[in-house]
Amino acid sequence: MSILFLTSLAGACSFSQTQRAGFDRLLIGVGKGAASVEVADLNNDGRPDMAVANITDSNVTILLNQGNRKFKPAAGSPFYAGNAPNDIAFADCNKDGYTDMILANHERKHLTVLLGNGSGQFAPAPHSPFAVAVKPHTHGVAAADFNGDGKIDIVTDSWGVDSIVVLSGDGQGNFRNPVFYATGKHPYQRVRVADFNKDSLPDIVGSDLDANDVMILPGNKKGSFSAHFFAAGNTPFGVAVGDVNADGNLDLAVINAPTISGSKTGNDGLTVLTGDGSGNFSMLKAVFYMGHNGVLLSSLQIDSFSKSDGIAIFDMDGDGKKDIIVTGVDTNNIMILFNTGK
Repeated sequence: MSILFLTSLAGACSFSQTQRAGFDRLLIGVGKGAASVEVADLNNDGRPDMAVANITDSNVTILLNQGNRKFKPAAGSPFYAGNAPNDIAFADCNKDGYTDMILANHERKHLTVLLGNGSGQFAPAPHSPFAVAVKPHTHGVAAADFNGDGKIDIVTDSWGVDSIVVLSGDGQGNFRNPVFYATGKHPYQRVRVADFNKDSLPDIVGSDLDANDVMILPGNKKGSFSAHFFAAGNTPFGVAVGDVNADGNLDLAVINAPTISGSKTGNDGLTVLTGDGSGNFSMLKAVFYMGHNGVLLSSLQIDSFSKSDGIAIFDMDGDGKKDIIVTGVDTNNIMILFNTGK
């Protein structure tokens, strides 16, 4: 297995690469307080790129994939992303064919929308940021067409009232008409969207911090939601979606973060829940697992990457296997676990 580290170095981006038995390590500068990382093709070259929300710097770093496990910052990166950007979602909000970004602004009741130009550059939407009447403020964000009108909508969290909030999009990059849906206790930090039950409708997943579970809210043609719950270890924080065991069904990788949340219960680590393709999930009896027939990673390797709260799943090197990316919010790092499962 190979591990890629991306770390903040003083000043401009710096690069260094070392080789150790079983590991290749690459260092790339990002901003301070790397809170979230998400993956999409941001410059239309067919390669998966990365966006990192730097919560301390109030900006987002765009890293363009050069192939061969190499990345470089996009021109103009980092881009201002509103106050303390904590999470990222990708979608084409204004139907111009380019990937845009939506960011949840911590300590603010705001969502910032940055419109992409197809080359890896981003600028604020005309009416961004958008106010959201959540309690106490936004943490996570995801995007999909929830009501089937052909326009991108947004979901964010409102943990103060144990709810998520869906805002309708107008197809021009604007969002309004919030509707609240009940969740479990303290739906904190991350929400994501995927089709877990293969009905071609977007479902919502998020973590319930104080209930030690993840919530699944299956979509329907009416655009309304009700929650189902699955155990996910102590203090579930970040959550990512992907087929990590290559069985054709979507799975969940969940960051367990009692340290960063202030809880004294349990250990920091990573929990994987395998999906059955019908919207149900089972917790693996291992600390970490990925790849067909399995690669087991020790808890020591996960725990040594302190205070992780963001996670993403994507094939970053084009080998057909899903890799896992984890942020280190207090070390300004992101770590890619390249999947070499046999």
